[in-house]
Amino acid sequence: MKNLKKHITEVKKNSEKKLQESKVIKTRLMIAENVSGIVSEVKYLRKQNFNTELVNENLLSVLNQMFEDAGPQFMETVKSKLTDFLMSKLNIGEFEKKVVEKAVGDTDVEDVPKLFTEPRFLASKLAEVYNEDFSTEYLDNLPEFMKSKVAKLAQDPNSEKELEDMFVDMLSPVMGDINTKMDAKMKDIRDNIVS
Repeated sequence: MKNLKKHITEVKKNSEKKLQESKVIKTRLMIAENVSGIVSEVKYLRKQNFNTELVNENLLSVLNQMFEDAGPQFMETVKSKLTDFLMSKLNIGEFEKKVVEKAVGDTDVEDVPKLFTEPRFLASKLAEVYNEDFSTEYLDNLPEFMKSKVAKLAQDPNSEKELEDMFVDMLSPVMGDINTKMDAKMKDIRDNIVS
C-alpha cells in the first residue's frame, strides 16, 4: 500500500512539474516579439534542460498564435509538408499514399504537434484510416470469393493493433529523421539570425 501511495504521489508530482514547466515554456515563448526571439528562447530552454517535447508543443502553439488568422493555414502547410515528406521516405503504394494524406490531412489543428512528438498518435491515425478505407475502397476491387475473408480480417480488433504497431516501427526512424532535420533547420535559422 505504501508503494502505491508513493507511486501516486510521484505521478502527481511529475504531472505538476510538467504543467509548471509547460507554463514557463509558453510564457517565455510568448514574451518573444518575433521569430528570432522565439528561436533564442528555444535555444535557452533547451540549454536549461527543459522537456524537449514540451518545448516543441509550445513552440508550435505560439507560432500558430503568432500567425493569428494565418495560423490554421500555417498548420495546413505543416501537415502538407509532413505528408510530402512521409510519402517520399516511405516505400508505399498508391493506396497507402491516400491513407497517409487522409490521416495527416484530417488531423485537427490543435493535434498537429502530436504528429511530431507522439509516434503512436500518428500510427493510430494511420491504422484507423487504413482500416476504414481498406473496407470501402480496396475491397471493392477484390473478387467476391475473397471479399468476405478479407473483410473479416479487417474487422478483427487485433489487426488494428498489429497494424498500429507496424506503423510505429515503420515511422520511428522516419520521424526521428524529421525531428533531427527540424532541429537542424531551427539551428540554421538561429545561426542566421544571430550572425
